[in-house]
Amino acid sequence: MSKESKKSGKKKEDKKDLQEKDQKSEKLKEEKQEKAIVIKADAYKNIILYASRYANKSIPPEEWKEIYGILIGYTKDDLVFIERAEALAYGHATDVQLEAKHYVFIDEIQQKLDKEGKGHYMVGWYHSHPGLNLFFSYIDIMNQLGFQQNNPDFCGLVFDHTLLGKKKEEKIEDAEGGEHSITKFDTGFEIYRINDVNMDINSPDFDTNYHKVDYIVEGLNKFFFANVLAELSALVTVGKPLESAYGEEYGIESPNGDVSKEGDKKIEPTKFGDSNENVLNQEILTEIPKSDDIIFDVDDFFYDDAYSKKAKKETQIKEEAQQLIYEGNQSFKERDSFTGVEMFRQAMKKYKRIDDYEKILDLLNQLSEKCIASDHFKLAEEFVDELYNLANSKKNLFYRGKGNFLKGYLLLKKDDETVLKEALKKIQDGAVDYVKEQDFAGAGMCFHKIGSIYHLRLEDLESGCLFYREAIENYNNSLISHIP
Repeated sequence: MSKESKKSGKKKEDKKDLQEKDQKSEKLKEEKQEKAIVIKADAYKNIILYASRYANKSIPPEEWKEIYGILIGYTKDDLVFIERAEALAYGHATDVQLEAKHYVFIDEIQQKLDKEGKGHYMVGWYHSHPGLNLFFSYIDIMNQLGFQQNNPDFCGLVFDHTLLGKKKEEKIEDAEGGEHSITKFDTGFEIYRINDVNMDINSPDFDTNYHKVDYIVEGLNKFFFANVLAELSALVTVGKPLESAYGEEYGIESPNGDVSKEGDKKIEPTKFGDSNENVLNQEILTEIPKSDDIIFDVDDFFYDDAYSKKAKKETQIKEEAQQLIYEGNQSFKERDSFTGVEMFRQAMKKYKRIDDYEKILDLLNQLSEKCIASDHFKLAEEFVDELYNLANSKKNLFYRGKGNFLKGYLLLKKDDETVLKEALKKIQDGAVDYVKEQDFAGAGMCFHKIGSIYHLRLEDLESGCLFYREAIENYNNSLISHIP
């Protein structure tokens, strides 16, 4: 089914049809008592950034590509928890149909999850409809059917970047009987399940054999939303939004950096919150953090009492941390690095209270790069050491690889020949960590850096070419693993 077919199919659904469909969905949910979804905010962020890598306002719409991947989590009581999102591949602005090779990837990811020993498994899949709105196509239903037949709780998430951040004002009645205005922001996605897995695929009702599932985004708040939109805006501004979780790097090795004669790239400070008419509406980035009357277009439902108390406390701590990150980003934007560093430090203390070490690693990585970008190398060394040590203790190969790379990078910045060998060794150790993690793009970045040092700084073209070749092979492996 082509992109045009999808659009024409959507036009046939008028307002009355959609209302009847929603009423039918509500009735089905009541009858089946199906499990609602709790998706972690960081998993939601990964989907946004990955989808926007291949479809955003800096790319002509005819070149937009759909992405797809799997949702990882677990089921507890009456809820399905989505902890993270893993990429599979991208398509070509038509229906994404999962093929044999993708099920091989899925099996490899499940084997990795089994080794982690957290009891996590595939609970859903996701894909994007860039500019097409939110619905299941015939192929989407077929994909969903293959999964849901074996797991009735399995879900399918559809994301459209053109809906993200759209806002609307709504009037509600307050306790005193007066009207109160609230602002709602669109999350840009819906989650679906099939109504009847036993329906004949040739039935005339098969195309509408699905319904929306209630969900909330845990950790989603006005500051988190603003930070994600600001990060997305900054990434689009420089040419292409990348997500490091998918083996793509952005920051000190940005393709927009200038290469000096020594092979080092000059770094400009990350311009958080920058925007232009081709990216995101600046109004979105400035208004979200200022208003207390913010809610998101997600369904609301209640946890059981025991979980609700814990979730409420964690949500409060996360919102406080996200506010500190937002304020820190604003300080970095204004070139006030020391205030920015203090805000990030306070945010990391918040995340430590709830044992969210993955987020602490992410913030240490951001801090390291921001300090390098603003030429605060002593501070950068402090945060890189913290990043490496924490990643090593938590056995996180991705961030340990990044820590090794940054250690080597900082040694190279000393412009001291006596530490050159140690610098190259650190970067090579980073490449080894990335390969173990199967993050081939990260390994390619490391080998490319080593090759450039041999080539441009040591004038050893033969050795440089060997490392360039290693870089090319790893970049190629990264591309192969993401192409359908």
